[in-house]
Amino acid sequence: MQNGSQEKYRQLQAAPIRRLLLLYSIPAIINMAVVSLYNLTDSIFIGNGVGSLAISGLAVTFPIINGIIAFNTLVGIGGATLTSISLGKKQYEKATEVLHNVVILGFVISLITGWIIYLNLDTILRFFGASDSTLPYAREYIEILLRANPVTFLFLSLNNLLRGNGFPKKSLESTLLTVGLNLILTPIFIFALNLGIKGASIATVLSQIAGLVWVVRLFCLKSNKVHFQRKYLRFNWGLSVGIMKLGTPPFILNLCTASITIALINRIGFYGGDFAVGAYGIVSRIYMLFSMVIIGLSIGMQPIIGFNFGAGLADRVHKTLNMGLTIALIFMSSVFLISEIAATPIIRLFSDERSLNDMAIVGLRICALTFPVMAIQTTLTNFFQSIGKPKTSIVLSLIRQVGILIPLIFILPELFNLGLNGIWISIPLADSIACIVTVFIYLRFRQRTKCNIVTDTI
Repeated sequence: MQNGSQEKYRQLQAAPIRRLLLLYSIPAIINMAVVSLYNLTDSIFIGNGVGSLAISGLAVTFPIINGIIAFNTLVGIGGATLTSISLGKKQYEKATEVLHNVVILGFVISLITGWIIYLNLDTILRFFGASDSTLPYAREYIEILLRANPVTFLFLSLNNLLRGNGFPKKSLESTLLTVGLNLILTPIFIFALNLGIKGASIATVLSQIAGLVWVVRLFCLKSNKVHFQRKYLRFNWGLSVGIMKLGTPPFILNLCTASITIALINRIGFYGGDFAVGAYGIVSRIYMLFSMVIIGLSIGMQPIIGFNFGAGLADRVHKTLNMGLTIALIFMSSVFLISEIAATPIIRLFSDERSLNDMAIVGLRICALTFPVMAIQTTLTNFFQSIGKPKTSIVLSLIRQVGILIPLIFILPELFNLGLNGIWISIPLADSIACIVTVFIYLRFRQRTKCNIVTDTI
């Protein structure tokens, strides 16, 4: 194992950057893209099998799902980070304790959050933008997911721990198993069994149960240094605080995402009605698919940049970043052109409702303007995370989401009488402003490092 680690470190320090990027980024891109692709096809099945209003109802549930993911990252990402640190120090007993405390924390938090939302479901959904027409669809979809919240929570958390334990391929396998099974079951439950939007949520739960069984089986293997053991099944308050502390940054970012989604759905519903909310649901799924590819690329860049930055190899750091930026820009520019040229056939995959499609086509073409600048902003923001400056990364993310986007979605529709189009325009405008700020911060940081002043830039 030691020789293998030394070889890995040697590769990070000496292997060609192009080969390293392929080695580290492709699994991460597949992992991120597969999940987003499932969400996209799920919306297509619902739109064609249930109806256009069902897409709007599904969109209203996005903030709840984002909130659940936020609490999951608090435990899952925090646990994975602490596991990696513990294994690096050869503290195998502590890593095993982390595993058991993640399970206990995840089960308790998922029960509490799921139950609170479930008891106030109609009130919450209406606050998020559900109307009399879309509320039944939203409720029918999310109710089942809330009842199975512990399953979702534990599957996602343990899957993160697989990566933290050095098994990224096993984590990818469990993701592929879950998504693949979901893609098979969803059309069966919607079309063959005629279960409507409820069929989509049932398929999701059954798939996640299969994924959870798969992951638990791996953590039961005694051949792994970190595995389930009865004597460690106890709650450790200090360890749990440490887990949640490390998981707080992604928790905050995901909560902000949920808050922004609520604001967007409410404003879009106010200016365009139920079909406009459905249009947002479609556009956001497409937007998420492409952004996840860039995030996967950034995740692959992290160990290369982090190791070489720590080793003082500035040339390899900047070469990795420049290559990553080039790939991201080429990909997102191509996606921009495809979205502009083929917006109509892409949107028609989801629905045959003309009013919804017309709004979604306009929304996609406007939001596609953000793709090239998003490539730069996302890659540079993750660069700061990779070199051990998470505060800078978080601030740059919050500037875009809270500092720029939320004010714009309230100002543009009214100030210039743009209505619904003003909200669509606010998305690429916010990304463009955030990109300019991020590039400025990066150039300032690079100038300081040239002068051997390694300090926080924010």
